[in-house]
Amino acid sequence: MPVRLRIRGVLAAAAGAVRAARTHAHPSRTRSTGPAEPRQPGRTSRPRVPWRSPRRWPHRTVAAAAGLAVAVLGLTGYLVLGHDASGGSPCAPPLELRLLTDPDLESTVRKAADTYLTSAANTMDDGCRRSGITVYGAGSAAVVTGLRDQSDPWQRPVGDEVDPQRDIGPQPDIWIPAMAATAARARPTGLQRSYVSLEPDAAPFAYSPVVLSVPQEIAEASVADRTGDSLTGLRQKLTRRAGSAGVRRPDPAYTDSALLATVGLYGTGTPDVSRAEESVDQTGPVSPTAGDLLCTLPDDADTDRGTAALVPEFLMVSGVGCDRTTRTLRMAEYPDDVPALAPLFVRVRWTGGDADGAARDDAVRSFHDWLTDPGGGSGDGHGSGGSEPGGGLAVFGKDGFRSPSGAHALLSSRVPDSGLIADPGPSAGAAGADAMETALKRYRNANGPGRVLFLLDSSGSMADLWQGPGGAPGILKQSFAGLGDRDEYGVWSVASPGSRPYGEILAFGPHERQEAERAVDRGAVVQDAEADPYGALRAALDTMARKGRDDSRPELIVFLTDDEDNNRLTAHDHIDELLGPLHDKGVPVVMAALDSGGCAKGSPDQRMSEASGGRCLDTGGDLVADLRNEVARTGTGDE
Repeated sequence: MPVRLRIRGVLAAAAGAVRAARTHAHPSRTRSTGPAEPRQPGRTSRPRVPWRSPRRWPHRTVAAAAGLAVAVLGLTGYLVLGHDASGGSPCAPPLELRLLTDPDLESTVRKAADTYLTSAANTMDDGCRRSGITVYGAGSAAVVTGLRDQSDPWQRPVGDEVDPQRDIGPQPDIWIPAMAATAARARPTGLQRSYVSLEPDAAPFAYSPVVLSVPQEIAEASVADRTGDSLTGLRQKLTRRAGSAGVRRPDPAYTDSALLATVGLYGTGTPDVSRAEESVDQTGPVSPTAGDLLCTLPDDADTDRGTAALVPEFLMVSGVGCDRTTRTLRMAEYPDDVPALAPLFVRVRWTGGDADGAARDDAVRSFHDWLTDPGGGSGDGHGSGGSEPGGGLAVFGKDGFRSPSGAHALLSSRVPDSGLIADPGPSAGAAGADAMETALKRYRNANGPGRVLFLLDSSGSMADLWQGPGGAPGILKQSFAGLGDRDEYGVWSVASPGSRPYGEILAFGPHERQEAERAVDRGAVVQDAEADPYGALRAALDTMARKGRDDSRPELIVFLTDDEDNNRLTAHDHIDELLGPLHDKGVPVVMAALDSGGCAKGSPDQRMSEASGGRCLDTGGDLVADLRNEVARTGTGDE
């Protein structure tokens, strides 16, 4: 007998027993001894039955309920322990694959992995799943560095300084970068021990051009004017149409799409990098991803209507996970000198990671074929009988991706009209690894070495937040990774045992990283005193303003605190006195709160960081990684 019918029979028999027992126990529920009461329109009659204490339930009801419980328990055992009567066997937990991808691709890759989970391709002959897949994204530059130079500590972290497991995630079985050049940049150089090997596919499986997403009201009217021009040309035409229009780009160190946009922004030859960066300069922090950028623009209606964004085309179709649904309608303009995204499947193998090698290879191969084969792994070249692809490519097509070959037609003909051009013409060729590395270095050095002043809350309340890599000094030292030997930085201890609101832990200037960390280890001590955030921030703003008076080098103030002494900010209107200088001095302040609610809307930390154009970070997010990224945007280090 089929399993489903057998289960249905067990439940039906048990339910019947309960109904019979209840009928014998309460005959008034099934027949009336007198005339029925008139029924009100729209309501069904319900017999009135006196309430009974459970202790007085009839024995038949108890027996039937017990019988139902036994039946359910038996059914549970039948399902969990392997259907003994039918000779079935239980499903063991499926092998778990780890998939690392570019942050801009993460949403679509996760949708594909979720679809694959319950697909026929992931179901074995015994009905059990072949594998599960954990999808996670991480900054592109950090991933390249991790795979190329840090495979040893990625396998076996030995200290707090370099720990890719903490900063990126677990060792991946699969990596899907946004383009082949990124995979080439991540290949181990052979100059040091490596415990990882990369096996990229010969060709990408999808494609999405980087476009200038322009508000509809200020976009080019004709299709012809939205294609066939360089990024510089398109921006010049935008300026002629709307003189005050701005252009924004996400962080080139975090996503490949932003780095590709930067390749086009700088152009060929010897570019004026500072001028190019000024053309995409903005108040406030740079958005880490294209999705974040498109989510942030609608926060201000005027900014949304007057700002173009350099983003992957597919995001104009699939949208982004914003809490705001009303956004300015946009049109895509296609620069012909900006390389496109072309996601690539890369098998990642780790030395000593072959204990379940055959099963893992089989699971990776199955997902690879389902994801990249137009037939969804079936080999027939299409999905469910139509001309459009199946499997993972159907998911990518629904999200607005294109074919990686030929004229780069959209993978799905059912893509809604989202301001795209079906055939925008030829685009730039694929970016090379050297071009991407050069653009990244130029971006990091655009305005010369950076200056960062760290304020470390050292008041007595910080004692429980002091030790180990997750303590305040440990978090501070980890952020030094974003600073190079030419950057200038210093560390102040913020506590007020005397008349001055701060003490010096590390003198301001250029430092070798190990030297700076030793200085923090020696000098960072919890004080038996309260912090004076108002006095320390005023002094820090004045110091940085003096240092940056004669140049345009990037500057940043970081205040790492537990917020316990924020009452000294809110008292006597101190915070209102700070907001003006924070805005006027032009030095972004990152408030890093060791508290999950430190950046709640209207909080002192949120108001101060916003006024300065900096970011507010708290433990509700990944504070350590986010702080390191913020420092890296100012410095010239390796992050």
